[in-house]
Parts: sequence; C-alpha cells; structure tokens
Amino acid sequence: MKFHKRQVAVFAGLLLAVGVASATAPAMASAATTSSHARAVATGGHGTARAFGQVSVRAAAAGRQLPARGLSTGPLGRDGKPAGAALPVRASKGAKPHPAGSLRLPGGPNSTSGARPSQVTTPGQVTRPFTPPANTTLNIAGATQGNSSCGQCQPPDPSAGVSATEIAHTVNLQLAVFNKSGGLLCTVGLNTFLGTSDSLSDPRIQYDNANNRWSLVLIPVPASSGAAPAEWLAASTGPDACGSWFRYRITFSGGSFPAGALLDYPYLGQDGTSILSSTNNFAFAGSYIVSTAFAIPKANVYAGAGFSFTAFNVAFSTAPVTVAGIPMFTTTTTYWLASVPGTGYDLYAMPTTPAGSITLQAVISSPFSAPTRRVNQPGTGLPTLDPQDGRIDWAPVQDGGFVWFTHGMDIGGFPGIRYGAIGVATNTAFTAEAFHSGSSDDFNPSIGVSDAGGGNNHVWLNWAYDDAPAGVPTSDTIDGVLPGGGVPNLIATDRTLVTGSTTNSNSRFGDFSSVEVDPSSGGLAAVSSNEFFFSGAPWATVVSETSF
Repeated sequence: MKFHKRQVAVFAGLLLAVGVASATAPAMASAATTSSHARAVATGGHGTARAFGQVSVRAAAAGRQLPARGLSTGPLGRDGKPAGAALPVRASKGAKPHPAGSLRLPGGPNSTSGARPSQVTTPGQVTRPFTPPANTTLNIAGATQGNSSCGQCQPPDPSAGVSATEIAHTVNLQLAVFNKSGGLLCTVGLNTFLGTSDSLSDPRIQYDNANNRWSLVLIPVPASSGAAPAEWLAASTGPDACGSWFRYRITFSGGSFPAGALLDYPYLGQDGTSILSSTNNFAFAGSYIVSTAFAIPKANVYAGAGFSFTAFNVAFSTAPVTVAGIPMFTTTTTYWLASVPGTGYDLYAMPTTPAGSITLQAVISSPFSAPTRRVNQPGTGLPTLDPQDGRIDWAPVQDGGFVWFTHGMDIGGFPGIRYGAIGVATNTAFTAEAFHSGSSDDFNPSIGVSDAGGGNNHVWLNWAYDDAPAGVPTSDTIDGVLPGGGVPNLIATDRTLVTGSTTNSNSRFGDFSSVEVDPSSGGLAAVSSNEFFFSGAPWATVVSETSF
C-alpha cells in the first residue's frame, strides 16, 4: 500500500539491459524439518459477491474516466506501521559471510540424477551449477512516478502476468496490456475499470493458462469505521486482457472482519479450480487483528455468477501457492505458506476439489532473521529504503511434491535474499541464499518455476539490489537455476536488467515484485516486473522477459 496514490500513466519505452557475469561462489542448500500432525485452523468469517456485469477495457479506456483515488500507508507490519520503517539505519560494513553446504540432496528439489547441472566437481557439489537466464527478449518501461501526476505516491505495486500473446501489467491504479514486442495495446485506470470511487490499493494480476483467463485482485481502503471489509476481484471472459471482464466486490463478515477493517497486502495465486487469496486484517484504528486465507471458485467467477466462501485464520502474511505446469497441473492438495522469522515456515494445506477447510500441515524449523537494517543508497545523506520484514512478497509455486518460495532475510548484517523449496511429503525445507555481491543490499524478491520433467525445474529469481560501497544505485536483476541444479546459493551470478539511479525523495520501495512463466515458451521463458529509480522520475517500473 502507498501514500497519496493517484492515477498512473503507463507507457512503453525500451530500457537498456546490462548483463552481469561474475564469478560463482560455492553454493549450498540446507534442509531442516519439524513435522507436525495436521490440525484445523479457526474459521475467520465468510465472503460473498455477485458480478457487477461485464466491462471492456477498450471501451472503458475510451469512455468517461473516473478520478483515480488511493490513500493509505503500508504494507503494514504487525505493529500497524509500514513494514521496515522502524529498522535502524547503519552503514554497510565488511562483506557478507559466504554460505557453505551441500547442493544436491537425494530426494531434494531439482536434483534428479541425469539432469545437466554442469561442472560437477565432486558428488553432491557443484561449482557453477546454473546459468542465469541468458536471453533478455523484452525489457520495457512501465509506470513512473515522474510522469504519472502521482504527487508523492510511493511506492509502486508492480506485477505482470503473461499469456501466449499478451503481457498484462498492473501498477498502483493502472492496468496496461502489451503485446510480446512491448507495444502498448490498451491501458485504463483501475477506478474507471471497476466503476468505483473507492480508494484503491495493491493490485496483483495473473494468467490462468489452463482456462485462458486473466484475474486480478486489489483492495478498497475503508472510508469509515463502519465500512464493510472488502476486496475487489476481476476476471476476463477470454484470453484478451483488453477485452471483456467480470467485476466483483467481495464483502466479508465474521469475527476476523469487523466493520472498518483494512484487508492489507492482498495476495493472489491459483490452482486448477480456485483463485486463491489471503490478507492481513487491520482494525480501522490501525491495530493488527489476524490474517485470513480463502479460495474463490473459478467456475462461478468465469461464468459471471455469484459465489460465497469461508475464510480461515492463518499466520501473518501467509501467501497462496500457485500451481505450475503448461497447462496448469491437476492437484489434490492446495497449499499456503508463511515465512516466520526465528522459526522457519508455516505450511497450510487444503483439498483442491472441492475446496475445503484449511489445516496447518506443519511448522517447519528452518530459522532465519528478517532484515536488521534499512537499505543504503550510495551517496551521503540520501534516504534509505525499506527491505520489509522477511515476509513472502509474491506467490510461491508448487511443482509436484515441492513448494518453491523466496523472501528477504538478514545475511551478516546486510539485507539479503533467501529462496528454496519445501517438500510437502516430508515437511522439509531446502534453502539457499542469493545476493549480487558481498557488499550489496538485496531485497524485494519473487520467484517463478517451470516443470522440466523428471522432477527437475527451471527457476527464475527476480529481485532489486544496490551496492552503496561500490557506488551502484538501486537496480533490478534476474538469476536462475537449470534443471538438475538443486537449490544452489546464487552469489554474484545474476544478470542485471536495468541499472537505476539514486533517489532523494523516496524512502519506500515496491510492496512486491513478480515472476510468471510464459505459457508459449515451453517453460523456458518468464516475465518479471520490479521497481527501480531513475533521474527525473523518482520511481519507475520495468517489465522484462528472460529465457534460458
């Protein structure tokens, strides 16, 4: 969520892509497990909605435009304040400690024998186990703060989904659709698109490659202490994101949804039968209440029919897990995952068809620390940036028996990245670290995963970094793992997509970034989106497609 958001104009324009090819440090993957008998979680309330009819993006863009509205702060931490805002400011000192450990564990994720990890030195050890996505086939500008009449709004909420022919991109209060060459096909303000005067925030978008539909969620900021808690949902009627969509305003009731509650940081994911979402719920006065997770039936949404569902109480910032596959695999169990600093992970499970009660499957011991200081920019006296609080920022991905995830963490006093996979049959976490350099601050990550057959994967890891001691301002980067490469540490092997500038006016950074696999690529390409800064427009967003 942001400050003082107004309408954002999205434009297409080429950005300069800079490749990075640095030496690879030894990699590691660590495993820790604490099994637990599944136990039910409390019911938090219910959601209901009916469609507001259909709206064409093209027609809405050509018609009367409603004023764009947004006013909020966040994303909020448990204390009701913007996550990361209270972290101390400390100078970058020394270098991150180099992680060490095993890489490819028997029965572990992405470790099937016979795959091509490259340069195996000893059994279980790989010195250069992967190649970052080598080809950047698209690198275009999304929205900027400087050209958006957005005043002091910060930060953006960039996300992008991809179909066989289109890329749909949401940032703050705008939806833009591009062709695969980066040409702008249509764009519309989200207030106009939804036909609402609500103050809006936190849009996320995704593509359903099995049913050829788009879906997005975002929240209204409650206008009064008596307002009914709500979430907006929209779903396209076909594969053309510029075409017709059904719109829903979901209202919630029950003990976890008191009047005036803000449903902060709405996540978005999907399995074969449901659109999955979850929220952190805050009282109108600002105190944290609880987090909730729920499954919305695709059959009803895609038909423009009404629906209702039960919401369940879960851990803070529990993210829905999206199912991999082209087309999306059929599953019997749907998962949610929360990263818990000091503990590890809370893994929740639910029957997929029909969607049923959510249970806490396991509390998995794999301790980490959330970032312990703010992100430093190069230059004396410049604002520091927030690295958030160790939460999972974007939907994890389930492929077979593993759930892949990423989030921020502390690495030797530096903001850094943790990623990995959880074995859902054994409740085991396989984790590794990622960072651009020994002196970089790394933050705002997202992950994408495609199935490569035989229990192996292509993995994309997208994040932002800057390196104050080296004079490198905030930049966006991509890294990855080839099939059979296990879960290696990704140290100085990333490929920079865009190098930004410092900012004198922004202290907040994007609420999240995104990665989604391109269904027309055979699982070899993915579209990512993130934030950076550049001269003349304090924040900007980039949409990229990279492939192995």
